[in-house]
Amino acid sequence: MNERSTAAIPMDPASQLADLIDLLQLEFDALPTYAAAISALRRPAFRDALQGYKAEHLRHVRALSTEIEALGGVPLPFPHLPTGLFKLAVQLLGLPGGDRAILLAFVSNEWQSREKYARYAARPYPPRLAALLRQHADDEARHYDWACAALEELGCGEATPLGQASRLFARFHGTTADALESVGRAGVEASVRMLRPA
Repeated sequence: MNERSTAAIPMDPASQLADLIDLLQLEFDALPTYAAAISALRRPAFRDALQGYKAEHLRHVRALSTEIEALGGVPLPFPHLPTGLFKLAVQLLGLPGGDRAILLAFVSNEWQSREKYARYAARPYPPRLAALLRQHADDEARHYDWACAALEELGCGEATPLGQASRLFARFHGTTADALESVGRAGVEASVRMLRPA
């Protein structure tokens, strides 16, 4: 019996570049939401945690930019349009409501980051890039888990009606953003293929 290899075929450079640009835009979606949340949180421990996570996002930006350049791309410092602006608007709407509202908005944005990075980290990239994206995915999962634990501490965990509504909104918000952002990602990949014919 002839067995086929179960190893995934590595992605081509155009697909890799489009994915990395999409993730870089995701980082530029996140940075202003972090700045807004940090500026308004009342608990110093919450601010300190988000400052640390924001530093990790900046590290992601540097690493993704290096990988984009290595593939011959240009790492532009722009968020997704229009979803990056909507994510910031969601975060800004939470500011007047205090720490609980700020973290509810934060969770809705972090859910999409966690999900998108997890999907990309499962793709068949070259080993070094795969390891980098798994590290970023682990960071995003940790950010999301921290926010959920902080909400639990504030009496707004998953078992509460407000916590359940927040998770539903996060899924709707993230799924909608993913759908819109996938159109932009496909456009980037098509442009790369047109400019760099095989």
